[in-house]
Amino acid sequence: MEGLKEPLCGIKEECNLDLELVDKELKAGSKRLKDASQTSSESPKTRSKYFVSFEVRTIMRQRRTSTKVILKASVTTVLVVTLLFIVLYTVLLRYFPPISPLPYDNWRRHRLRLIAKSKPDNHSHINRLEDRQRTLKWNISTILGPESHPLLCRKNIDYLILIMSHGDNYNRRQAIRRTWCKSADRNTSFIPWQCVFVIGQSDSLKGKPNEISETLKHEITVHNDILLGSYYDTYRNLTLKTMHGLHWMNQNCDANIVLKTDDDCFVNTRLLHSLILHHQDSSNLYIGRVMTEQNKRKVIRNPENRWHVLKSAYSLDTYPPYASGAGYLLSKDVVKQFVKICNYVHLIPIEDAYIGLLAEELGVTPINSARFTLEVSGWSMCNFAYIIVMHKVEYDMQDEMWTKSFRAKDECRNSREILTWN
Repeated sequence: MEGLKEPLCGIKEECNLDLELVDKELKAGSKRLKDASQTSSESPKTRSKYFVSFEVRTIMRQRRTSTKVILKASVTTVLVVTLLFIVLYTVLLRYFPPISPLPYDNWRRHRLRLIAKSKPDNHSHINRLEDRQRTLKWNISTILGPESHPLLCRKNIDYLILIMSHGDNYNRRQAIRRTWCKSADRNTSFIPWQCVFVIGQSDSLKGKPNEISETLKHEITVHNDILLGSYYDTYRNLTLKTMHGLHWMNQNCDANIVLKTDDDCFVNTRLLHSLILHHQDSSNLYIGRVMTEQNKRKVIRNPENRWHVLKSAYSLDTYPPYASGAGYLLSKDVVKQFVKICNYVHLIPIEDAYIGLLAEELGVTPINSARFTLEVSGWSMCNFAYIIVMHKVEYDMQDEMWTKSFRAKDECRNSREILTWN
């Protein structure tokens, strides 16, 4: 009886018990309890309580994963995931086109509308500008060409292309006429756009205002696509030439979009027409390759540089962001506002920067688009399914560019037309 009062290993003491020893102790304890029960039954007045507690703890050795095993598993996982990604990406590129083409018949129904952000209340902004600068900086009416050679804007065109040219650049104009200025649809003679070449007075005819050469006069008669100005045809008069074209467009054309470009550029007119149809309700539009870097917008003051600007004309050190003059799109509402306020903004000889100044005055933000490129080399044929304007194109390259634009549409199945400006 007394043996049961003592714990096997001491109170609260941790110990490891041999299973056989535990079994023996259990049997011995059971026998003692039985004997005690018999004794208790013989002496009813005697009551005893016995509590037997066994605490068995199994101490297992903790498993530890070695650093080498973990590193090996990690490297294997990364390699497997990378391999699966490469295989999946290859399959996607091979069997699935990157663009979900939208059928032409559904363009108008599903088209997205692109409306450029602008500052509110543009008209009140113009009124404040006129009140603040009541004196005219220049008069646009003085640069308009002779009335003896009027040019009419065709009706029902979707957009106008103003091409800055020079009287001597006949080969460039001819190359453009037989390529991207003609109809893109071989089954119809209708052209949904109109090309207009803007030309000033020849240097050889100085002192003879409104006189033009016989060669140019014949070209005007045959093609009827030349807008003549009264300014001399020099690089530093390019701003006058551009504003002349925009003024004429505002007065004579009902097209909602105008593209300004130069005669050393290629224009993918077929692709541009598709985009304009898709965004024909756009307003406050000013799109091109935007110069945002400050070093590219720095004002040049050196008078020996052809791009220099005097402080009296523009006092700040940098121009606001503007689209490159190689090509940019304007909606007609923006053109109308440009023509209205240009007389109050001092002329500078940097044409594209001047357009940026007008846009800043009106609160029109230029939209950058990679579809306007300043380089002619390094492009594959399928890039012509994306590019709208390409700069530095010689006249004998226009036919090749025009052909590639058609081949890109027919042969580059994974380069379907993207109907956004970017």
